[in-house]
Order: sequence, then structure tokens, then C-alpha cells
Amino acid sequence: MNKFGVLGWPLTNTFSPQIHELLFVHTGIKGSYSSIREENINQETILKINQGFDGYNITIPHKEKILNLDNTAILSKSVLEIGACNTVLIKNSRMYLFNTDFSGFRDFLDMIDHNFNNKEVLILGSGGSSKAIAYSLKLLNIKYHIVSRSLRDNTISYNDVPNFSSKIGMVINTTPVGMPPYENAELPIKWHELVNLQTVINLGYGPENTFLNNFDDSILKYDGLGMLICQAIESFNIWTSAAVSTSSIYGEVLNKLEGEK
Repeated sequence: MNKFGVLGWPLTNTFSPQIHELLFVHTGIKGSYSSIREENINQETILKINQGFDGYNITIPHKEKILNLDNTAILSKSVLEIGACNTVLIKNSRMYLFNTDFSGFRDFLDMIDHNFNNKEVLILGSGGSSKAIAYSLKLLNIKYHIVSRSLRDNTISYNDVPNFSSKIGMVINTTPVGMPPYENAELPIKWHELVNLQTVINLGYGPENTFLNNFDDSILKYDGLGMLICQAIESFNIWTSAAVSTSSIYGEVLNKLEGEK
């Protein structure tokens, strides 16, 4: 029986097991999917996990560190270019690293039929998920800005946002702001200055997430559940070669999970 899971911390509110249970039913493939709660990872931790799983997803805070824990691992083109991994396949005792966040984000845009209308995108945060979304937007030839408190290459500061606020049509929050214990935290952005803002996507999800409360109903608002479903389908296909199409099951899974939030 296939044994899959998700590696991260604290993993107190993840819908990944429910999504994969629905995928098992949809395909008739037998398997299990469980949470692998590890606050810190090293070579020993990963070796032990690899011995017990056929594949697993990786979430906060390990998407970048996983790249440096096995020098025999095979990295996909997307992982090499993004610098982050969210999907691991174990085959013949060897690690194969993939990134389905970027393709899951692209599929999610298709599911919501999004049109950028020649507007630019503001990505909040510069971690692994941010890098994947930026990579996807680059492939789509959409101009974006990554804003972060800790400046890195290709990022801007929050003080720079007013310089192009009128050009922003979409905001994507990849930071933990809005999620417990940061539900009362605020980012230093005056949202009303984004006068052409049309869509906000918050990668966090769940009833305790407060980030989307910053925006009124004139803005299209999405939490991260849709993208989570899309990247999960991509990961499932990598592990099982099932070739599940996103459109064939997306609505069913989303409705099921929306009822459980």
C-alpha cells in the first residue's frame, strides 16, 4: 500500500490528508496519507522519513532546507530554478525533489478563470511559496514585486510599495500574518492606496485566518485551499502516475473541504 504524508511544523491545521483520501477514492488507488510533524530536520531525520514513506509533501518551514540534506537527491528543473521543494518521491531508495506549488498556482488561476488585465502582482513574503509563485508568474509573463521585511535579491521593502501601488491588480500573501499566533499582526501597507486592486489570494486558510478581513467585498478574495488542492493533485500524480486532471475533481474536493472549515 502506498504511504504518503506531509512534512512540516506545526501542522496543526492541514487539509492535505483529507484531499489525498478523496484522491485515493477517486482513483481506486490504495494508500494512506499522514502528517509528519518535525520542527527541525537534518540528514538523520530525512533518512528515517525516507525509509517509512513512498513520497511526501513539504510545507513551512522546510521547503528550502530540504534541498541541502541529501547530496544524492535528483532535483527537478523547477526545484533548481525556484530554490524550494514541496514534493518528494522516494524511488529505489533515492530522493527525487519536485515543486508543484508553481504548477498548482497556475492550475488554480485556471480554475478561477483569472484575467490579470495588464495589472501587476504584489507578493508578500519571500520564502519557498513566494519563490514558487514568482516562478509561475514569470512563466506567464506577468510582472510582479516581492515585498519582504528582510531584503534579499529581487525583493523590495514595504516602504517601496507606494511607488507603484496604482499598478497592482493582485495581492498574494505568503507570510504567516493572519494565521495563529499572528492573527492580530498587520503588515505596513495602506490597502486603500491599491486603488486598482481586484484580487487577493491568501495562502493561509481556515476559520481562524484573518488576513482577508482587510478587504471589503468589492475585492475577489480567495484563501489558500484552492491552490492547496491543485498542488496536491500534481503531487499525487507524481507519486502514483495516476494522471488525474485537476478539472475532473477540483470542484468536488473544494466543496467537501469548504464544508469542513
